Amino acid sequence: MDLLVLNENLNTIETEQLHIPASYREKLPLELFTRLNNLYATFRGNHASAHPLLKKYLPETRQEPQGELLFADFFSGAGGLSQGLIYAGFQPAFVNDHNTDALETYYFNHTLPLSRFFKGDIKDLLDNFLIYQHLFEKVKVVAGGPPCQGFSMANRRNFKLDIATAEKRFIEDERNKLYKYFVRLLGIIKPDFFIMENVKGMQKVKRQIEVDIREATDVEYYFTHLRLDAQRFNVPQSRDRYILIGGRDVFTLEQIGTSIKGMERSFSSYKLKDALFGLPAIGTNPVKRRPELEGEVHGFTIRKIPLEQNAFLQEINKGETVTYLFNHKSRYNNENDLEIFRRLPEGANSLHESIQELNNYRNRDHIFKDKYYKLMQDEVCRTITSHMKYDCHMYIHPSQARGLSPREAARIQTFPDCYMFRGALNDWYQQIGNAVPVKLAEVVANQIYEHYR
Repeated sequence: MDLLVLNENLNTIETEQLHIPASYREKLPLELFTRLNNLYATFRGNHASAHPLLKKYLPETRQEPQGELLFADFFSGAGGLSQGLIYAGFQPAFVNDHNTDALETYYFNHTLPLSRFFKGDIKDLLDNFLIYQHLFEKVKVVAGGPPCQGFSMANRRNFKLDIATAEKRFIEDERNKLYKYFVRLLGIIKPDFFIMENVKGMQKVKRQIEVDIREATDVEYYFTHLRLDAQRFNVPQSRDRYILIGGRDVFTLEQIGTSIKGMERSFSSYKLKDALFGLPAIGTNPVKRRPELEGEVHGFTIRKIPLEQNAFLQEINKGETVTYLFNHKSRYNNENDLEIFRRLPEGANSLHESIQELNNYRNRDHIFKDKYYKLMQDEVCRTITSHMKYDCHMYIHPSQARGLSPREAARIQTFPDCYMFRGALNDWYQQIGNAVPVKLAEVVANQIYEHYR
C-alpha cells in the first residue's frame, strides 16, 4: 500500500465487485480484504494515469513463462541467481523461498504469476509435489543455494577434518536436511542441468554430494565443481563461493567448467568507488527505532532522480536509463559510533589508535578487531553478508560517516538499479547479503545457455 504515494491524484474507488481472488476472504480480516479489493479497483479504474510501479501489482501484468528454456529456483531469496539466469536467456517457471519479503521482492521485479511461487519449507513442497508437478514440465535448469548450517564457514572445525570424517559428519548432520530435500527434488524433476551455490567449504565433501545426487536421481549426471571468487569476474567485491554444476553430458560439463575458469581475471577492474558512483550523499537516521522514517538527511525508499552512470553502472543496468532511486536509506547510529566512523581512516579496523578511547571492545581485540571497519574506495569491497541487517559497522562508507546503504550494497552485489527490495530496512540488507552476485550468476548461466545454441 505504501506505493500509493507515487500518485496522490488517484481517487479511491469503493466497490463490491471482486478484483482479487474470493479465496482471500477466508485468509484476511474483512476490513483488510475490502481495502485491498478497493485498492485494485482503483488501480484498474485509473490505469492510464497510474504510475508504472503501481501496475506491477495488477494481475494482468503477470505473464506465464514462454519458450523452452525454463528454470526453477529453490531457496531463491530476492533473486540474484535467477537474475543471472534471466540475463543469460532463461525464464523462471517456479520460485521457492520461506521468506515472505524476499518473495515479494522477487514478485515485484519480475512478471511471473503468483501461482508459480511457493512460500514455505521445501519439505512441504516435496510432500505436496503432485499439486505442483505440472509447473515443472518444461524446466531445463534447477538452481538453488540450500543452507548447509552444518558446514558453514562459522563452523571452522570442519576445515581441519580429513575428507572421510567431513563426509561422515556431513551425512549425519541434521542441520543439512535442506540440502537433502533439494537433492530429492532433483531426483523428481531430473533437469538437463542444475546449479548449486554454497559456502566454499562444501567442496570438501564434493564426492559425497555426487553420490547423493546420483542415488536420488537415478540419472548418470556429471559434475563440475568450482571455487569462484566474484572479484575475478569483475564484481567489486571479494566473495569466495562454491558452485556445483551438474549435467547429463561429461564433455559439456568439462567445457562449461573450463570456459568459466578461463574467464577469471587476476583482479577486478571495478572497485568500490565504481559502485558508489553518482549516489546522493546521505547521513544517518536521527531517530532511534524508527527505520521507516524518510527524508533528505538519511534517504528514501523511492525517489525520482536522474542518476549519472559510469562504465560499471552501465554494465549492471544493461544500458538502461535510471530515473528512480530505490532503497538508498541509512539506519540510526549513536553518537559514539558516528565519531568512530568519522575518525577511522580507510582500511582501518577496531584496533586503530584513533578510536581507542571510544572503542568499548578494545579489551577483546582478538574477537572484535573487525567490529568496525572503514572500507577502501580504491579496492574491492569485503564480502557483503546478511549481518548487515544488524549493523553496518564492518561496512563503513569511505567518505561519509555511516554504514553502506542497501542500494550501495545491492550495487556491490551487481543488482541493477531498477531492482527494488521490499520489506523493512533490515529485510533489505538480509536479502542483499544472502544473494548470489548477479554478474557471477550470469557468467555461469551464459555457459550453460551456450549448450542450447
